[in-house]
Amino acid sequence: MGGIYIFKKKLKDILKVLLQNPILIIVYWIFCYELSLLCMYGRVNNTIYILLGCILFFISIIIFIIIKNMKNKDYRPRELIKLKSWRYISIIIIISITSIYGMKIYESATNYRGKLSWVIERLKNERSVEFEHNNIYKYGVEGIFQDINKKYTLPNKLYMSNVFELEFNSHGTITSLYTFVYGKNNDGEDKAYLITYDKSKSQDITLRLNGQANFDYNDDKLIDPLIETVNAIPFDKTTSKFNEDKYGLLYYGKRNWGYNTDGIINISEKGKEYYFGEVNIETIGYTVSIFIPGKEQDIIPDRYNLICDSKWSQSCMEPIIRYEEPSMNNQQDIIDGKGQFHLSGKIAYKLDVTDKALGSTFYSLRKTIDGGVNWQVINKNPFNGAIGSLSGMTFMDEQLGFIVANNPSCDSGDLYRTDNGGISFEKIDYSPYEVKLKNGASIVPFDCPGIPYEKGDIIYMLVGQGTDGDYNGNSKALYQSKDKGKTWEYVEEVKK
Repeated sequence: MGGIYIFKKKLKDILKVLLQNPILIIVYWIFCYELSLLCMYGRVNNTIYILLGCILFFISIIIFIIIKNMKNKDYRPRELIKLKSWRYISIIIIISITSIYGMKIYESATNYRGKLSWVIERLKNERSVEFEHNNIYKYGVEGIFQDINKKYTLPNKLYMSNVFELEFNSHGTITSLYTFVYGKNNDGEDKAYLITYDKSKSQDITLRLNGQANFDYNDDKLIDPLIETVNAIPFDKTTSKFNEDKYGLLYYGKRNWGYNTDGIINISEKGKEYYFGEVNIETIGYTVSIFIPGKEQDIIPDRYNLICDSKWSQSCMEPIIRYEEPSMNNQQDIIDGKGQFHLSGKIAYKLDVTDKALGSTFYSLRKTIDGGVNWQVINKNPFNGAIGSLSGMTFMDEQLGFIVANNPSCDSGDLYRTDNGGISFEKIDYSPYEVKLKNGASIVPFDCPGIPYEKGDIIYMLVGQGTDGDYNGNSKALYQSKDKGKTWEYVEEVKK
């Protein structure tokens, strides 16, 4: 019992020394002051050494007093100030210092009034995700969301709050990323996420949870079109054209470019480019721009506009209108040399007029593989001697293509197909659709084929009535082919 009493008495003596020592009180005041500045402003470089010095001083004094008491059983603390009231004054000072600076530290930790509140917020809501699928050539932008979903489940349907922007190098490695997305989780709750990445600072994606956003669920800001468009972009072609060390990708969602076609590239889900000829039409779609950082004013970005059948696709441009169907007003324009089809930036086909006789026109087919610098005649008689006038032309790839010719009066036409890149064409027949009239008579009104177009693995064609058509508001018949245009079957009547 005596030993316990002596130990408690020594602890009490040590505490008295600490509480009544003016130097310790001053150091404690300096420590609290600098700690409050650190919490408020985050001045790590300015305060960390002072704080460490204060801590070392406290430890040294405590060790000194403990050793002193252990060596001298009769040691009593010598009061530095010979006032009985000092012990109370010193306690009041310590409580005041603790209260004042404790309140400052508390304020810096609440309502984002200080640096400490941001540190606490990051600890609560910021997460790091290992970035494995970081090559845009191989994984597109879908790899970003795949990596995040391995650790944190994002909503199945994501919307973009402002912009999706990233940069990548010539090898396809993503070097930076910024976007703010939102959606409803499996419980129907609104969730928003800030996604950032900077390769120069970390190899991980930074994901901020529980963000605040305007949850308006605007379909113009869907993320799905971005993912599908990037998957379709021919990066090898784009990067070889620009030949730069770094590239940027920018996506604002659905945009209306008006009649400005600068940099606009209309592509299918398979990456095939669509050329819309001389048709005057606005470009509206979910465009993804590939640009050169720092050279946006000098080099026009490639603005990829995806044409597809996805439910989110609301582009007003459809492959049907690569060429307008011929009429008496534009037939002469087509004959005079605008019968061209651009398969890509370098590959194009052109039908040239070689002769005219009795209202009919004869053509030869030329091809370029260097963007129009050089042209070579590949077929001197694509219509195989048949009479008529060009209605339109299209190629699905470098082998499969179609041309349509109307008879001199433009009241009917024929479809020609090639599967050897235009070297030869064969006329394709399709079963005429017979219409029963109310009076019991039968007619075959649909006899003027339009330009075939591809959707997925099926090729479609609208067959019109020509200049003499007057059945059912000049409606059309929709045909489809599942064998690359060799045979066709009727689908339905379409009113245009």
